[in-house]
Amino acid sequence: MSSTRLAILSPAARGPMHLPASMGQLVAQIESHQEIWDCWLQSWELPVTVGEIAPFLDELSRQALHQEREVIWAPMNSASNSVRLVLHGAGQPEALRRALTTLHLQHFIPGRILHGQGDDLALMLHGPDGPLGAANHCLIEALEGISLDVAVTRLWDRGHFRLLLADMDSTLISIECIDEMAVYLGLKRQVAALTERSMAGELDFQSSLRERVRLLAGTPANTIDAIIRERLSLSPGARELVAAAKAQGVEVGVVSGGFTQFARHLQETLDLDYAFANTLEIIDGQITGQVLGDIIDAAAKADILDLLAADLGTDAGHCIAIGDGANDLPMIRRAGVGIAYHARAVIRAQADFQIRYGGLDTAAAYLGWSTA
Repeated sequence: MSSTRLAILSPAARGPMHLPASMGQLVAQIESHQEIWDCWLQSWELPVTVGEIAPFLDELSRQALHQEREVIWAPMNSASNSVRLVLHGAGQPEALRRALTTLHLQHFIPGRILHGQGDDLALMLHGPDGPLGAANHCLIEALEGISLDVAVTRLWDRGHFRLLLADMDSTLISIECIDEMAVYLGLKRQVAALTERSMAGELDFQSSLRERVRLLAGTPANTIDAIIRERLSLSPGARELVAAAKAQGVEVGVVSGGFTQFARHLQETLDLDYAFANTLEIIDGQITGQVLGDIIDAAAKADILDLLAADLGTDAGHCIAIGDGANDLPMIRRAGVGIAYHARAVIRAQADFQIRYGGLDTAAAYLGWSTA
């Protein structure tokens, strides 16, 4: 049976908008009637077609225009789907208004509030089934200039995801380890130039890494311990994301083109299930400038994702990958959900979701883990 979904967004100072008494008999379900982010959100399901109540909707819109309210509606049918709208950041009425108006153009209508606490807001959306890429693209464009992260996501069941695999440098931790070593040793300019070209995808990662490591030849190995002690810090929200994943029964690993000493420290600090990184050759307490074994590059990261998924009895489609650089792109594209964290535009464009402003806990919000 066809129906119509109607939603009204009002400034909190205006209060909720009341439907005429004559419409009471048509209201099949009041899905939302709640104050959030200095707004009133109301949502109804009406068991009639849009055509049958078109004059009423037009009049309601005229009234709303003079009262600074937003009225939106759309026809619903058996093919309609439910998804989640997530906004993560300082609650701004303008952000919510822009998001709902933009999504209305993509034929989505807000329903009940799934989560609304602090910086997190998650709403049920009703709309067409199919890929969400276009809706997310339009949403991000509409909210440009507002420092807030946003995404439209599926409503995944608990247990859908089995593995979260994250990059280390500038993702789980706030530094680039080899750059910090370079600063410590007075080699900042030489190493940073190679790192930048590699992160931008302008230089082969393996060649770049070997050249950077050669610059470290003769460095005392205990320099690594000093950098871990003095300069290594977790990215905002890293602990919260790992805790949320584990609460969902999701295993968590770090995979890095950096070095095992840092990755193992991170594994112990966050109680990670897996840690993969490159091994520096150390002889007589000094770094030789060589890397032992095969280098973990972009292809290796994606392969590790596949191998871990297989060991867990699943596939990459039930995994999450998070990273910030060009060498994270293959695993971000391979995973069921790929998230770009404070990344360049070229990386963000190829990820399912992006975090531009908030911490890693934003990923938990996108995945619905903060609403569990």
